Amino acid sequence: MATFQQRGDRWRAIVRRKGFAPKSRTFPTKSAARTWADRIERELADQEARGVAEHDGATVAELVDWYSTYVGQLKRISLTQRGNLSRVKEGLGDKVASKLTAADVIEHTRKRRQGEHINKDGHRVPGCSGATMNVELGYLSEMLKVAKSMGKLTLLHDPVAEARPSLRLVKLVAKSVKRNRRPTPEELSKLKAHFHTNAWRMKLPMADIVDFAIGTAKREGEITRLLWEDLDAPTRTALLRDAKHPRAKEGNHKRFPLLGDMWLLVDRQPTKERQRIFPFKPDSIGTAFRRACVALRIEDLHFHDLRHEATSRLFEQGYSIEQVATVTLHESWQELKRYTQLRPESLHRD
Repeated sequence: MATFQQRGDRWRAIVRRKGFAPKSRTFPTKSAARTWADRIERELADQEARGVAEHDGATVAELVDWYSTYVGQLKRISLTQRGNLSRVKEGLGDKVASKLTAADVIEHTRKRRQGEHINKDGHRVPGCSGATMNVELGYLSEMLKVAKSMGKLTLLHDPVAEARPSLRLVKLVAKSVKRNRRPTPEELSKLKAHFHTNAWRMKLPMADIVDFAIGTAKREGEITRLLWEDLDAPTRTALLRDAKHPRAKEGNHKRFPLLGDMWLLVDRQPTKERQRIFPFKPDSIGTAFRRACVALRIEDLHFHDLRHEATSRLFEQGYSIEQVATVTLHESWQELKRYTQLRPESLHRD
């Protein structure tokens, strides 16, 4: 049953139903308060009819743990998603999930966007971009929706959806910015010389990894997943298991050619008794690359930019869209062209 209280020139609606915590909100008019109360009563009645119990005490941290274990048995949760949910758990973990508000989401986003800071565990955490935050909030919203649909959470609104207009207005979230950065020949020469010079202290064959990334257009995680058993010598191809896909990554195995010297580069890698060709952690590759760029004073260059370089080189060499996609494993031209930054001088034909 809904009750209404006048507070000055505003009206507060309170909805109470057995088995559920009271819900309340204040509106400028009584008619608006009544409309909201009617909707909440219908939603609570529907949840009661479906046997959905309220879990008022469950925190966001407990919900993340449940999602990671229970839902993880039903579908594959990517490392990216796990990482994003870990950051959600760190920032919002002590909040009661059913009482999470848009204000909580906005404050969490603000703290994540600000510069490097020390978290509650004493660890140094870097600030993130608006695009990164956009992805993180998407995973939070997905988790809340799944928990609600599976009866683990009573949520009458999506706090992420309510927060997004304000987050966009103050530019705390943003769409990913298309990068057009390609390494120059001089930069690549410096990087390779640096990696060769410091090879004795590095556990990673970074010079070969950089060449392989440019020759195959593969990401750090894809390079480190390649298996010796998935090489095919007669066709000089390799199989990439669980290739990135917008909807179905798991089981999306794709074969790609090892062009030019790439077959020889792979063949000279040691430790063939191991399962993986490059048995390293993706983060280690990224860290080594960043440190080299800092040491050489190369600005605004990411390891992922090598994928742009690889794609652009293939087009400059005269390969067609379909042929380039066979190497890069892109699903559509819309995705492929984001990685294509042709140099005007490459169009000359002698």
